[in-house]
Amino acid sequence: MVKDKFKYMKISLKSCDSERVNSLCERYGLSVFSSCIYNRREIEEDKIKYYLEDDIIYQHSPFSVDDVYSAIERIDEALDETDGRKQEKITIYGDRDVDGITSTAIIYKTLKKLGAKSVETRLPVDDEGYGLSDKIVDEIIESGTTLVITVDNGISAIEEIKKLEKNGVSVIVLDHHLPLEQLPPSEAIFDPKVEGSGYPFSDLAGCGVAAKLSWALNFSRTPLWNSSVILLHAEPGNGTIRISGVRLENLMEVERCYDEFVEGEKISIYSSPLLSFLSSNTPIVVLDKDTELNLLKKAFGKGVDISIEDFRPNLEKIMPSCRGKSLFELSLRSRGARYSDGPKELETLISLFRSVSIYSFDSLTKDYEEIMILEAIGTIADLMPLRDENRLIVKKGLKLLSSKPPLCFSYLLSRQNLIGKPLSVSNVSYKITPILNASGRMGKPDIALSLLLSNSDDEIVRLTDSLIALNSERQKSEEDAFKSVSEKATESLKRSDGKIIIIDDEKISRGLTGSIASKLSNEYGVPCLVLALVEDTISGSLRCFDPFNARDFLSNFDYLFEDYGGHKYAAGLRMDKSKKDEFISLLYSYMETFEEEEENEKTIEVDAILDEKDLENDVWSSLNFFSPYGQESPELKFYIPSAIVREAYHVGNSDKFMRLSIEYGGYIWPSVWWNASNNESLLGRNVSIVFTPEVNWWKGQGKEQLNIIAIEPID
Repeated sequence: MVKDKFKYMKISLKSCDSERVNSLCERYGLSVFSSCIYNRREIEEDKIKYYLEDDIIYQHSPFSVDDVYSAIERIDEALDETDGRKQEKITIYGDRDVDGITSTAIIYKTLKKLGAKSVETRLPVDDEGYGLSDKIVDEIIESGTTLVITVDNGISAIEEIKKLEKNGVSVIVLDHHLPLEQLPPSEAIFDPKVEGSGYPFSDLAGCGVAAKLSWALNFSRTPLWNSSVILLHAEPGNGTIRISGVRLENLMEVERCYDEFVEGEKISIYSSPLLSFLSSNTPIVVLDKDTELNLLKKAFGKGVDISIEDFRPNLEKIMPSCRGKSLFELSLRSRGARYSDGPKELETLISLFRSVSIYSFDSLTKDYEEIMILEAIGTIADLMPLRDENRLIVKKGLKLLSSKPPLCFSYLLSRQNLIGKPLSVSNVSYKITPILNASGRMGKPDIALSLLLSNSDDEIVRLTDSLIALNSERQKSEEDAFKSVSEKATESLKRSDGKIIIIDDEKISRGLTGSIASKLSNEYGVPCLVLALVEDTISGSLRCFDPFNARDFLSNFDYLFEDYGGHKYAAGLRMDKSKKDEFISLLYSYMETFEEEEENEKTIEVDAILDEKDLENDVWSSLNFFSPYGQESPELKFYIPSAIVREAYHVGNSDKFMRLSIEYGGYIWPSVWWNASNNESLLGRNVSIVFTPEVNWWKGQGKEQLNIIAIEPID
């Protein structure tokens, strides 16, 4: 570890594994600079495709979850109009936040596209709490609904779903929160956090789960549905023929088989493990039928008759650049093959077949793009970790939102001065999600949902303007509420010895508990819980940051709650008001024994110490490679040991915002310092700098600049 001393902090740089760095460079064509950063961030090599790709074919299959088949079957039953049947009434029950609203919109849009004639949405309004309640359950039963699809909630609604099922209402649960010990008695459950769900990634947002079911439903309307296929490849070697087979069901790999034969030896096919592949009724697909048949006959003898199909015509139709190329030639440039340790030609065959299959249907690709935009926005808003396929979701969604914004977002992007700009997580977090969130926080989530579902220019303008006005109202309400609880926050800090803030205020609206908790937590640097009274129920929001875990913390008191759930940094609860005082007392008692991890001497961990040529070239290419930035994907930080300040001045009335010009590497770099902490004159001085690189967009033009984190004069 390299450490260079600042006056108030240290710079920390992790060492690199040179062997691993070389492997990344050779296998994936990365620069040494980016490979070193990838290595320092301790990202597993098999996750690199989530940095290099954004294609839907690299996302996990929804069919890894058995209940997806049950969900599709039950929805098909509800939409069935054969033999004089009438479609069932379906209610989608979501949540008031952006994740819940986008999840609801995704499922609604999908069902309508599939021909649903009687589908309604229901979100918590006014001061209604999170999740299903007896009141809402009764309302659903009385409405004549026979199928409920919960999105971004439902996994802990045990008693409520029991009541629905008892009254003849089937329930499909689409959620991403941690379950209780008991699961609800649902028709189907898709929650990647349920143990044994089968889904390989547990940190999807609620909208991510909804999007998976949406794609699976679209898939079930194609000839690919319930299809089984064997991909076969024969490869000559040094006097041998190696035959590899893989069985796909719904394009998901379920079985592999290999065998190797010596040319000229008489081998019975019945003694080969490939028999189950080759003798089944499953279609066998190859690339280059004549070549493959010739090799198979060499292996098994001319008397063996194997029926195979050639998918080259479809390949060349979908991917004209593949015309005339052998599988070996294609494997040399295959993106899919390089992410697998299996035989390159077979992996290429699998990747090409999946791509051709999916891209043969607009419903799985082009028509699905708006769903991916909603999925990306909800994922960002719910602060989900940007790793694994969440990176693909957000990367692709942001790209589509920038280049092909759907009608419902066009006016909002224009109002927020985002048209024509490559959008970032930060753009969405600060300028899009607060607008959508305002409706839920002010008890009117249907306004945001109506916007996402609208196809009318006039209505979109009206709804967007309403949301912007509502957000201004929300900001004023939050400011007033924040001022009113400041004294209580100070008192709570004293009572907890500076470990937690607990706000109990009946005047706070339930919709504002989360935002006030976030603001107080950021302001004081400790976890914050805000409680609000809604009729006879206490609704609470907890916000925190590392190493505190919000959801795990609340689990210590789960016996007091009617319901609770959430994530590492944000969680919520609902309980009877009679238990409030006991809960608060227990919280303070618990915090007396709670020991935080000892804080080491303050350091800034950087991704690289730059020399002059790095800033000119590698920094900006690495910026694109590691984006998007967000939860568990922090912005790149770089250290310049010595540069010269050529300009330095404060902007506006604030002494915290400065513009600087930094000379380094023969260039003058425009720079901003948002939290300037040094009032010394920096002009003309030699300084050490820690910064994040960014591209500032203005009037359609992007300009590279340094976003200063810290500066220290060294002369």
